[in-house]
Amino acid sequence: MSNANIKKEFYDFGKHIETVAFLTVISLAIGITGFIAMIFLFIAFGCLKRINSTLNDLRLQDFRSSYMRSVISKIGGVAILTVGGVNLALFFINPTPLPIYISLSIPIILLLSGVVLIYLGIAAEMKAWKNLRIFFENNFQMFPNTISSEAIKGCDKLRTGTLLISLWFLVIPAIIGFIFQIQGYFKLAKFRNLSAIETLESPKLQETSYKPQEIVVSQEKINFCPNCGAKLSELGKYCSLCGSEIR
Repeated sequence: MSNANIKKEFYDFGKHIETVAFLTVISLAIGITGFIAMIFLFIAFGCLKRINSTLNDLRLQDFRSSYMRSVISKIGGVAILTVGGVNLALFFINPTPLPIYISLSIPIILLLSGVVLIYLGIAAEMKAWKNLRIFFENNFQMFPNTISSEAIKGCDKLRTGTLLISLWFLVIPAIIGFIFQIQGYFKLAKFRNLSAIETLESPKLQETSYKPQEIVVSQEKINFCPNCGAKLSELGKYCSLCGSEIR
């Protein structure tokens, strides 16, 4: 992948993240847009995957793998939590002749397992945003300073937002976390300001060429009298000032 193509991929990444940001805002009124936002988020991550096929950066790779683990863990946790909730509801609607501690053990285990999986997913997502932040820190000169700074701040916002949203039962922290999440997406969307045809200004992606310095050596031969130090004319064997013999 050429430098121009890498630049275009980062531009597309910013464009897709901007869509994610707008859809996340709209999801307050229309819940289904949250699911659509997730689709665009994975499309944006696809841009990072293609970029990393050239850069081969460990942090980008860890970011994607951590985020995928997060999604899988949270989906699995919600599914198990739902099954546990249904079983618990059925216990109260249609009690079984079995002892209570036996009848309740299965739904309680399912509920606890679901919660654990969800919070493991949250931890993985926080790790993912941390890895992406480190990537932008290590490659700060790859982009204009304003974009690099906004990307780092965006990762911090998303990481903090993920933590606060996990405290949903406190309501206010969850609302603040949701706001942080939107702000983080919009900061990452600054990559959309990159020109699609501009050459990357990265030391890693540019070939440095230089011309070796030419050293000029003077060809002029200057001789001096070893006795009195007078400059010699290079004519004759004796110094014209003191008469000493020149060898």
